[in-house]
Amino acid sequence: MGDYFGRRVPTAVGALIIIVGALVELFSSTLSMFIGGKVVIGLGSTMVQLGAPVLVTELTHPKERAKVTTVYNTGVYLGYVIGAWVTFGCIKINTDWQWKLPTLLQVIPSVYQLTLLWFCPESPRWLIAKGKEDQARAILVKYHGECDPNSELVGIEMSEIIEAQAREAAANVSWAAFFSSKANWRRIFLCTCVATFSQTTGNLLVSNYLAKILKDTGLDSTFDSTLINGMSTLWSYICSLAVAGFVDRFNRRTFFLTGSIGSLVVFVAWTIAAQQYVDEGSIAAGRFIVACIFLFQAFYTIGWLNFVVTYPLEIVTYQMRAKAWSYVLLVIQASQIFGNYVNPVALENIGWHWYIYYCVWIACIVAIVYFFFVETRGPTLEEIAVIFDGPNAYPSAEKHSFLNGTEKATHLELSHVEKV
Repeated sequence: MGDYFGRRVPTAVGALIIIVGALVELFSSTLSMFIGGKVVIGLGSTMVQLGAPVLVTELTHPKERAKVTTVYNTGVYLGYVIGAWVTFGCIKINTDWQWKLPTLLQVIPSVYQLTLLWFCPESPRWLIAKGKEDQARAILVKYHGECDPNSELVGIEMSEIIEAQAREAAANVSWAAFFSSKANWRRIFLCTCVATFSQTTGNLLVSNYLAKILKDTGLDSTFDSTLINGMSTLWSYICSLAVAGFVDRFNRRTFFLTGSIGSLVVFVAWTIAAQQYVDEGSIAAGRFIVACIFLFQAFYTIGWLNFVVTYPLEIVTYQMRAKAWSYVLLVIQASQIFGNYVNPVALENIGWHWYIYYCVWIACIVAIVYFFFVETRGPTLEEIAVIFDGPNAYPSAEKHSFLNGTEKATHLELSHVEKV
């Protein structure tokens, strides 16, 4: 849909679907109807994700792209924070509004999104792909060139986008193109890794089964679990904003490795503490697990939350971007289904021993990130193709950037912009 109708349309359609799903939940008279509303909301949320992050990535100024795309995904935790604390505030309401108020809250972000979306410009890359170069240039001049029609940066961006799209159009990029070259195999492998790792490092365990984990540490009251849930979501949001503020100061690989290694260390400590609590009855070990939850969320945010959008959209070309992002969302959903079915069964049957699996799996993630993940900090979206496809992917790259080995490309115009 994003390739045919633009990046804004799937976002708007998804927001409408979410509103419908929330209203179905609100007026549901049976559990089945409520669950049906949840399914509708999930469909709408996926639709929004098909358009919004791609639009943000393609519209943002090159110098600000990393910060903006990482800030975009911090909205996930902002929603968690609001939802968690509203739920905590409703815990003592003794009427149906105990659950209806948090349910109604789901409508507000989508109404806000629908209201402001049409004030947002369309992706200039999509406009160029549809032959609307004048509109694309006008958008770039306004948002990237400080309203200067003779902006050197705008001229370079236009030439990059047009050249890259012409080459991709000549190659007739389709779903089969993902497997047509070694470079594209590498792209799809990295997209699969990021999507899978972002959902299988233990985040689903914490977010969906926090009450069960806390119960196993002696904190089994609804008040305690709801309060800790609110505190942990607020902590995660603060961490995500901090990462977004430092995203341009460190390499992508540094974030991935720091987050993954930190998560591994935390899970090892968590596993030992869980064993001590269950087998030895150590109250201190049980409370230490609560600390581990907060530490894990910090490292997960550093490594995965902020970059599950940024990294996949950076490493694919324009013609592949919408399709690749659809694939990433599919893998994310599949990973979530796996985690939501496996985690409760494993926790119920083998208890703390299930944490050993996470220790082994996260160790594998660290190895894969270290040996296979490429660095993308620095270059424009078009120049990143050189890292995968070589100089022939973008012949004009030498005019605008220089390559430092195969790890980093720096846009000369951006250096100029930063000095002004």
